[in-house]
Amino acid sequence: MNTAPAPEQIPGAAETTIDLTGITGYTVGIIRLAEAKGLRPAWGQPHGNARRIVLNSVGPHGAFGSIAIGRTSGKVLRAEVVHGNHSRGACKAKGTNAVRALLNGVTRSTCQPGCTSPDACRS
Repeated sequence: MNTAPAPEQIPGAAETTIDLTGITGYTVGIIRLAEAKGLRPAWGQPHGNARRIVLNSVGPHGAFGSIAIGRTSGKVLRAEVVHGNHSRGACKAKGTNAVRALLNGVTRSTCQPGCTSPDACRS
């Protein structure tokens, strides 16, 4: 029986915790990293043999994207992150280590809804 206390909610994470049933420990670590970066992970609609985690920071200049998880394996397959609405394109990664590196490169946004200054939104 696991007697460890429940982890504290990370500030800026989604209000509801994401159900981590059926995914690997490495995948949980990547989801926690996304929460720490303020990407508010939430389950999206499954597609084919993958489940999708939707990432979405607050405000128009925050990063957004998705992480694909194997439906039966629970492993991270790939991810795509766009660094704000005025970004030149999406950053893509394939595999657990590449996805972790991609998320490590995301800068936490301080952008708020209605923001009009993209330069002031990166901490």
